[in-house]
Amino acid sequence: MRLPGNLKSMTLGDLLGLLHRSGCSGTLELIEGKGSSRGRSHRISLSSGLVDRVETPLPVPRLGDILLAQGFASRTLLERIGREHQRRPESRFGQLLLRERVVTRAALAAVLRMQMRRKLDSLFSLDDVMVRFRVPRPGADDAAIPLSPREFLHGRPRFRVRQTGFRKAEERDPARRHALRVLGLTAEASADEIRRAFRQLALSNHPDRFPNASASERRALMLRFAEISAAYHKLSG
Repeated sequence: MRLPGNLKSMTLGDLLGLLHRSGCSGTLELIEGKGSSRGRSHRISLSSGLVDRVETPLPVPRLGDILLAQGFASRTLLERIGREHQRRPESRFGQLLLRERVVTRAALAAVLRMQMRRKLDSLFSLDDVMVRFRVPRPGADDAAIPLSPREFLHGRPRFRVRQTGFRKAEERDPARRHALRVLGLTAEASADEIRRAFRQLALSNHPDRFPNASASERRALMLRFAEISAAYHKLSG
């Protein structure tokens, strides 16, 4: 497969779609080539065509802000963990949250995926960047639960859209109906009902709850968890 050297002839959505259809594993690097941010690098890691890690210096909500907004933790608890993190900077914020039992492992994983989605969203604002792709290193960690194709491809701009200005009718989109079905909700569900349904399903379907699952069963669990998260993001975004 031959990738373009830049995004002048296709969008990031086109490129991710190509990598997804080809089932690629590796790291897609986007390097800005103009202005004051020239040379700034952003990385999207993929496993079997699915996005499982995003690294970018662009501003995105911090982990604590997302936890607070989603009601997973109180401001008082987060401020206490923040002070502990300042005293022990060698420990990751998420590790401290788990150690202090502020959140469960499943809840933390769900919020980290929300943050990953926000990071990916920010990259779609980039234009005219150089593109590089590297295959994964032997023994690279692929344990992260990937975003589903709907999360990183659905509704993304394509080159034809950019050229013609054509836009799809977004609100007749069947994706919302599908998201409601995934969470077991009706069209009249409130924001609180959506949040509660997501938390319940996320906690009960997280792969870490099934340590004895086979490789194929774990893969199915990961895809189910990704579908639940995508549905929640669709309904709450």
